[in-house]
Amino acid sequence: MKRIVLLGSTGSIGRNVLDIVRRHPDQFRVVGLAGHRNIDVLRAQCVDHPDARFVVTDAAAASQVANDPAWRTRFAGGTEAALIDLVRGSDADLVVNALVGFVGLAPTLTALQAGIPVATANKESIVAGGELLLRAARTSGVELVPIDSEHVAIAQCLAGTSRREIERVILTASGGALRDRAPESLAEVSVRDVLAHPTWRMGAKITVDSATLVNKGLEIIEAHWLFGLPYDIIDVVIHPQSIVHSIVRFVDGSMIAQMATPDMRIPILYALAYPNRLKSDLGADVLEFPALSFAPVDHRRYPCFPLAVAAARAGGTSPTILSAANEVAVEAFLGGKLPYGAIPDVIGSALAALPSQPVTSIDDVIEADHATRRWIRDHRTLEPKRN
Repeated sequence: MKRIVLLGSTGSIGRNVLDIVRRHPDQFRVVGLAGHRNIDVLRAQCVDHPDARFVVTDAAAASQVANDPAWRTRFAGGTEAALIDLVRGSDADLVVNALVGFVGLAPTLTALQAGIPVATANKESIVAGGELLLRAARTSGVELVPIDSEHVAIAQCLAGTSRREIERVILTASGGALRDRAPESLAEVSVRDVLAHPTWRMGAKITVDSATLVNKGLEIIEAHWLFGLPYDIIDVVIHPQSIVHSIVRFVDGSMIAQMATPDMRIPILYALAYPNRLKSDLGADVLEFPALSFAPVDHRRYPCFPLAVAAARAGGTSPTILSAANEVAVEAFLGGKLPYGAIPDVIGSALAALPSQPVTSIDDVIEADHATRRWIRDHRTLEPKRN
């Protein structure tokens, strides 16, 4: 039985992880939970998992828990640094990182350095620190396993193959909530418009990233690090049905595609059970699938995408700058402080202003992240949202 520490347990991915644990009680046991501010959900999760110690990273929410005698004996801390202590002190067999944002890097690196495998849905940690994470995994001899459906798909398509046999790796993108709108109408769309994803049910930040296609830029960087793929063989296509999750084309012209219904529990089960497979009742019959279609990425509709690809190819701290600028811009958009159409302006301005630097340690990554946020703040890149 795997002992699991789940970081980001109150979000969409975290709740799906716990659903998989509930379905397979003989396989998994939760010994650590971490959320941000949704303490009502976290308390309910703690009731369901009585062996779990827990962390709350929001200061106000943490103070409520710390002063509650019913919960403080299991309370493991109220800061982001407490995530690291939870990873180190829980005797886990697997750390599942379902956090959103740069905060996921340090606990992932801590787990890998301690010889604990990590299953991660935290794109930003691989984007910002992929080289560091893969180096730590190799040194400790443990796996960094993806949870993203696209990378789980690639892993399965590549099973038993040689890298010299690969001609192309193709990530699919749903296109997000705005894929059918005219590009010229996108500048002033509302938060509600952007969050109305037609296929997936995800957290707010990743849903915005899906609409801008920043998520695919981040996933290209993830694929580069996770599978050792050069950027010039990684492509993206728009696939509105979200049935095919990735495709690998081989040098002989044949292709292998991984297909499943758009249900995050399927790749989560793969990641939790890896390297084994567990039987489940998830998924659907192929006869239930809709007709499948594919289209190239339109850069007019998705101006953030070429910015992300350029940052990936630049390497060094450029992916960190990309990730940090996007986090700031998306937070401002969700908070009503930035129009949707200005998100690429924030990202592009930060990438143009801040030169890429080599990444030799986590300190380089942290400094690049902080420098990006400072630059955006100091240069007033965030504009008031127009009515």
